[in-house]
Amino acid sequence: MSCSKIYNKHKNKLHTFPCSAPKRLTKIERSNIKINSPLDEIIIGLLLGDGHLQSRNGNSRFIYAQSSLRENHLNYFYHVYSMFKPFLSKEFEAKSRSFLDNRTNKTYSSISFATLSLPCFNLYRSLFYNEKNKKFVPSNINQLLTPRGLAYWIMDDGSLHNKGLHLSTYSFSYKDVILLQNTIINLFMPNFTVKCTIHNHQKGYRLYIWKESMDLIRNQIYEYMHKDMLYKIKTPVIGPNAECDA
Repeated sequence: MSCSKIYNKHKNKLHTFPCSAPKRLTKIERSNIKINSPLDEIIIGLLLGDGHLQSRNGNSRFIYAQSSLRENHLNYFYHVYSMFKPFLSKEFEAKSRSFLDNRTNKTYSSISFATLSLPCFNLYRSLFYNEKNKKFVPSNINQLLTPRGLAYWIMDDGSLHNKGLHLSTYSFSYKDVILLQNTIINLFMPNFTVKCTIHNHQKGYRLYIWKESMDLIRNQIYEYMHKDMLYKIKTPVIGPNAECDA
């Protein structure tokens, strides 16, 4: 099995993605498909956000979905989709679905894609999932998360609040959220530290990057943000108790 190495956190060298995979691959062909830079950084941020990995037949596949079908979210979804297209079957198309929530009696829509099951995703599966298939934060997340990865995490799960930024971490344990907090605080060392605290929300724990650090964050990740997601790091004109949707 051959997978690419996780690169140094400040290395941003761009490599060409592999050609689109055919529908049926041999075991050797599957093992030759690699995850190169910058996708190796991006997938870390996506796995902290809306990305998931599913184990199938000894390999793993990456699954990504968006529940908001507003134009800017759809444009961002297809941006992510395009990066993973080399790992999809040739005939694959993104899947849309609608479902009724019996609790609210409202109909919701979502769009998603799933890659082929490939050995190159096994590394990330071992990093982010335990033997019970529950996602957790890797203990070495401080070595894995880069400014580019943070940008994609924010595009997935960030929301502006009182000129600062919330990051939804509801699915992670308190121990995991502390790991993420320390990683964000020290991400840009030795140049500066980020003021980041943990808030206890009714849904679980979430991170808050204070307004004092937002200009520094913007300067570091702006170049990696999709143009339709830039609103997530801009200072909104809102009331003192208002909160922007993710």
